[in-house]
Amino acid sequence: MDEKEAERIIEAALFMSSKPLAVSELGKLIGVAAPGYVSQRLETLQKRYDDAESAVEIAFEENKYYMRLRLSYVNAVKEFAQQGEISRHALRTLAYISKTEGMKKSLLADRLGSTIYQDIAELVEKGFVHQKKNGRTKTLHTTPKFKMYFGGQTPSVKEPEKQAKLE
Repeated sequence: MDEKEAERIIEAALFMSSKPLAVSELGKLIGVAAPGYVSQRLETLQKRYDDAESAVEIAFEENKYYMRLRLSYVNAVKEFAQQGEISRHALRTLAYISKTEGMKKSLLADRLGSTIYQDIAELVEKGFVHQKKNGRTKTLHTTPKFKMYFGGQTPSVKEPEKQAKLE
């Protein structure tokens, strides 16, 4: 593979990835173990984007590379930004919450493990789930955004307090 093809593959990987990529990951992708060679390809790509005065740049932070919009263009196009993707683990937790609408957070932790607390924080932050205080714990509910984002019907609320009042 020649240098230009390696740069194109690295560029495509940076564009498609939802997370920053290490030199070693990019090296595996192009079949090169030498970090110096991969770093040279990355520097060439960065220079190409800089020379073209592109609105997109290749950034390097915490020993990883990623593509991002240059800060000077963020305000001009922020209305087109979509919510970030949901992590795979949080998506699994969200699926469980949608099937068991109104479930207590403590019971969900018993079934799926303590990692759900981080997942729920992510889901609340992104607007897919809201929590209602229920004694010492909270119940979990999907939001209208969940319905819009995933389509279909949001499951009906099955809260024991409401059912008890109706009976």
